[in-house]
Amino acid sequence: MTMDDLELFPAERTTFPLVITTFHGLERVLAGEVMRLGGLDVEEHMRAVTLTGDRKMLYAANYHLRTALRVLRVVARCRAGDAGELYRAAREVEWERFFSNGQRFLVETAVRSPHFRNSMFVAQRVKDAVADRFRDKTGMRPSVDRKNPEIRIHVRISGKSCVLSLDSSGEPLFRRGYRVRQGVAALNEVLAAGMILLSGWHGDTPFLDPMCGSGTLPIEAALFALDIPPGYLRQRYAFIKWKDYDAGLYQSVKTQYASPRKRTPAPVIGSDRSAVAIRLARLNVTQAGLEEQIKLMILPVEEMTPPAGPPGIIVTDPPYGKRMRPADLRNIYRNLGQSLMNNFPGYTAWILSNDERSFRWLGMQHTASFELNHGGLHVTLRKFPLRRSENPPKKIVRQKK
Repeated sequence: MTMDDLELFPAERTTFPLVITTFHGLERVLAGEVMRLGGLDVEEHMRAVTLTGDRKMLYAANYHLRTALRVLRVVARCRAGDAGELYRAAREVEWERFFSNGQRFLVETAVRSPHFRNSMFVAQRVKDAVADRFRDKTGMRPSVDRKNPEIRIHVRISGKSCVLSLDSSGEPLFRRGYRVRQGVAALNEVLAAGMILLSGWHGDTPFLDPMCGSGTLPIEAALFALDIPPGYLRQRYAFIKWKDYDAGLYQSVKTQYASPRKRTPAPVIGSDRSAVAIRLARLNVTQAGLEEQIKLMILPVEEMTPPAGPPGIIVTDPPYGKRMRPADLRNIYRNLGQSLMNNFPGYTAWILSNDERSFRWLGMQHTASFELNHGGLHVTLRKFPLRRSENPPKKIVRQKK
């Protein structure tokens, strides 16, 4: 490997590349968020957005982006055609300028290359390079911690191209801090925020989730409508442990981009037939400090009616059927479609599912569709303008969620 094959971004640089990861299907939404924050050279990639930024942008991305999973600060780009090239490149990085040898670290990898068939081997070689550099520069080697590291180094190899980064987020950013307890098959917070942003809702019409479970969609909707940053409850980010952490700059970032709404947001309502789910949702809503903004009800979807005022939006995540019989699922989706058409004419429904049959059982025509990914599961979000059913059912069968 020659120096022409290695590009370094040392700690003292004022600007540097950033990689912000997200779920598949939310790349364009995330890119829009990044541009609104003032990101430069923004580009969309598979499950990620890249840009050029500084420490202020790095802090802002962690605190304000609703559809980001992690924010990575790139420290080197290099050629890595074999283990030797990878080791030499990783050893050239001035790791001691970013963190101290008393801090525990972990190397995480994402490898798609015929030259490296074992991701654990890649992690080991980079770990050795980092430890050897610290030993040469300071006389001590930092320790590896697989359970609770202070520093996370991320290695991405595609073919012979390698990117070395520091993970500035630590815990993934979907961990907002408001979830007291998690319900069965709870919707990821980042995916929930992405669904809301994909819908085009602006917070000025009613927002309803008739199968709200533990309340993730109503909470993310209220946070968005009130311009409350998704990181407002988080106490920890990995960048706080870095040597160049600027507490004053971070404090200014927490307030600079927040702009309180000039009017009271429209109603945000969540309902579920399960009393257990609503009790859990209330705990999460209280932890988020949104008791006055979100109304929760124990109510089956067929008994839910719209609030007063103009038509709004319905966004929901019905059961997918991992633990349910097809006949039960068919009844649930038929009831949902019939109830929405009969009770909410003029509204627009956005429904998430992983099964094409479920959409057919709804009995409605969609006008938009987005392919997404939720924890490795392929899911689809579809838009349904609601019109009253011309053939209402004689009886709606209630089913447990």
